[in-house]
Order: sequence, then C-alpha cells, then structure tokens
Amino acid sequence: MIRKRTIAILATLDTKGEEAAYIRGRLESLNCSATIIDIGPLGPPAVRPDIDNGEVARQGGWELAALLSTGERDRIMEIMGKGARKLLSLLFFEGKIDGVIGLGGNQGSAVSSMAMQGLPFGFPKYLVSTVASGNIRPYVGNKDIGVVFSVGDFLGGANPVISSILANAAAAVVGMAEHGARFVVKPGVRTIAMTALGNTEPAASRAVKSLRAAGFEVVAFHASGAGGSAMEELIEEGLIHGVLDLTPHELTAEVVGAGIYRPVRPGRMTAAGTKGIPQVVSTGGMEYLCFGPRESIPMKFRKRKITMHNPFNANVKVSRKEMAEVGGVMAERLNAAVGPTAILIPLKGWSVYGAPGGVLYDGTGNRIFLKALKDRLRKDIELKEIDAHINDGLFVEACVDQLINFMEEKKELKKP
Repeated sequence: MIRKRTIAILATLDTKGEEAAYIRGRLESLNCSATIIDIGPLGPPAVRPDIDNGEVARQGGWELAALLSTGERDRIMEIMGKGARKLLSLLFFEGKIDGVIGLGGNQGSAVSSMAMQGLPFGFPKYLVSTVASGNIRPYVGNKDIGVVFSVGDFLGGANPVISSILANAAAAVVGMAEHGARFVVKPGVRTIAMTALGNTEPAASRAVKSLRAAGFEVVAFHASGAGGSAMEELIEEGLIHGVLDLTPHELTAEVVGAGIYRPVRPGRMTAAGTKGIPQVVSTGGMEYLCFGPRESIPMKFRKRKITMHNPFNANVKVSRKEMAEVGGVMAERLNAAVGPTAILIPLKGWSVYGAPGGVLYDGTGNRIFLKALKDRLRKDIELKEIDAHINDGLFVEACVDQLINFMEEKKELKKP
C-alpha cells in the first residue's frame, strides 16, 4: 500500500487554529494527510493538534509551565522554535513528513522559520506570513523557504482573501512534494561551488563553462550573505568537493560589520578549510560594501566613494584601515585550512567598478590589503599575483587550472 504524502502544519493554535484546520482540509482534498503541530506557548488550542505545545517545549529542553514562568518572551519563542526544529528533523529522518507549511504573524513566523531552517535543502518548506512584505531575511536565513504574504490578517478563520492564499499554499507544498527534487550528489560527479556578484559575473560565467568542460558539476552562489552561508553549509554536509571562492565579498561585510550582504551566519571562508576540500580563493568584490537605496546608507559611510549599482543597490568603498583588517582576517581563516589552498590576486582590479579608472578603484588600498594578507598568511599557502583584471580570461583560466590541479591531486591521493 502506498503511503499518503503527509504535510506538517506549524501554527499557534490558540489564535490560528481555524486557519490550520482549513489548510488540513485543503490537504485532505488533495489526497494528503496533515500533522498539525502547535507552536503557540499560550492558551488552549482552537483545534486539536497531532503534536501539542507541551511536546514542542520538551523537545526544546523545557517543560512548558516552567518555560512560561520565566516571563521572558524572546526566550520562550526561541525554545519553541528550537523544539519545533527538532521535531521536524525527527519527522523528516523517520520519513513521516513530505513537506511543511508554517503560518503566523510575527511570532508564529519566527518560530515556524526557526523550525524550517533545520530541514535540508530541497525539502518543501512554505511560510504564509502577515509580515512577509517586510524584511524576511531573518525568517529565510540561508535556506530555500518559500514565503508568501498573507495579504489579510489571521483573524476569525479563513475569510475570502485568506482562504485563497492558504489554499494556494497547500497546493504549492503538495506540488513540491509530488513533483520537486532534492539536491543530491550524482555518483562519480564532483561538484564545485563558486561565488559571484554582478561585478564578477563575466569571470564566473567563464569559470562555469571551463569547469563543466573539464567534467565537474558547478553550483554558483550569489555573494549576498545568504548565498555564501548556504555554500558553507553544503560544504559541511559533504555535498561540495571543491571551491572557487572567486567573490568573497561577504567576508568584507562580516569583518567591517556593515552592509546588507553580511553572512546570515558567521564564519565565512571557514568550511572548506575545515573539511579539507580543495579551494582557490580570490578577492572579487572585497573592496566595497553593499547597501540598499542611497538613503539607506548609514551616515558614517556617506562621505565615501559611492556608486549606484541600480536604484536599489549602493556600492560603498571600504576604507584603507578596513582593507588591512579584512586582509588579516582572510589570512587567519585560510591558515586554518587542512586541505589544498591557493590565493590568486588580480592586480588590475577586483570588480567592474574596482578597475583602474573605476569609481571604486584604490590601488593603495589594494596594496594595504595584500600586505596584511601576506604578513599573516601561512608560508606554505601559495599566493599568486596575476597582471590582469578579475574578469579577464587570463585570470579566470589561472584560477580554474589551479583548482583542477588540486582536484586531480586529491583524486590521486584517494586511489589505493
């Protein structure tokens, strides 16, 4: 007998019970079953859950009554999120769920998203939220969570507006569960992770073609904070075999502590080294910070060189002092690597705007960065300076060749 697909529903059932029941009904009409999980710490549930809030709290390491007695709202929601995350992971590994829908306002969205972020890439995740038209970065993190604005509020059950949104959400998750695909490593195929921004896109595109021609699968990650963090997580999970970190822009944002592309999680440029996989690292986009529209740039940065990448994205020059700090941190992180590591520096510019004559070019700042990097870098880590721009074919092919050599050496070492 074929098991029905089961979708987990995360909701605070004291206030969102009717909506959760409506989603369950929609799932059943699509020949799926539902597992309703009550993530709300307060009040009696409006509908009966399959997993109650007491169990959610216990999975987070607390008895619910004791947790509520703390009176610390942020701690309570954090523990409920931790517990729901553990429950979802258990249900996933036991093969008991095929997808998950979360719904809520600010609190329900926070707890649901904390839970969903513990599930693997490719597993169907969908969040219906009243706050989805705002800053959803904390809810998505670096995971593939589908988010939709509820349009109406969750009050009084599934009204004509909410019902269509929830029905579509149910259909979306069922569709993903039935017709979607998980990220898997193909037998015998080695996967390369690569980082890129619009300013290094020509280099990235050329590298992808060259690496694929050499027989590698390539996954490019946009260096937007979430992209690099996702790459680091996939490396930790053993799904990546080599890295061309062409655009480590996020490391600059992390070290300076500013910009919209700061890593979702700390520790950029650490996973490959810890895992011991081959990595070739360059300096794409490391000379500037990214912000939103011009008016979003913090006052302390507004006297710096600025170029508008588009009306919603400002690139702001990094100071020379900050360049030295970033170079030093880069050396420290790469020094911890236990696998093959090389750094390739394009001497004629690190981005479209960072070429000689470009609005963000600062040759002195680049040299300050390089000095800090060299002074702290482990002596056995190779550093090559190439007289080319990062988007020049000469430079790209040097990076690709270096990585392929590392990959082939690694392959030879594994042979009996």
